[in-house]
Amino acid sequence: MQARKQAGWTMWSLMFTLFVVGFAAWMGLKIVPEYLDNNTIRSVLKPLGQDRSLSEASYDEISTLIVKRLDINSIYSIKPKDITYVENENHLQVRIDYEKRIPMVSNIDVVLTFKNHVNIQSN
Repeated sequence: MQARKQAGWTMWSLMFTLFVVGFAAWMGLKIVPEYLDNNTIRSVLKPLGQDRSLSEASYDEISTLIVKRLDINSIYSIKPKDITYVENENHLQVRIDYEKRIPMVSNIDVVLTFKNHVNIQSN
């Protein structure tokens, strides 16, 4: 009679798999909300490109409008000083470039860099 070799997962392989899946879920729970916030920032900036009335607005008026729209969407990390402007020949570029630092464990952080812009056509 021949001995049959056991097949299946060992306790170590199960623990390793659970650790990898748990670690990925933990990272996702910390990082995904920042990408969702950035998507909201993009959705606030996008309509500004079609708003013809903004071509006559001052930088302060545009910044106030953006910050108010972000506040409505519960994005409080962007302040008027984070909004920059670049003037070109036929448009004004509004930029919100920022970094988000997420503490993970002890002195290990994840740094996410986001760059958003919209072009406002001038008259």
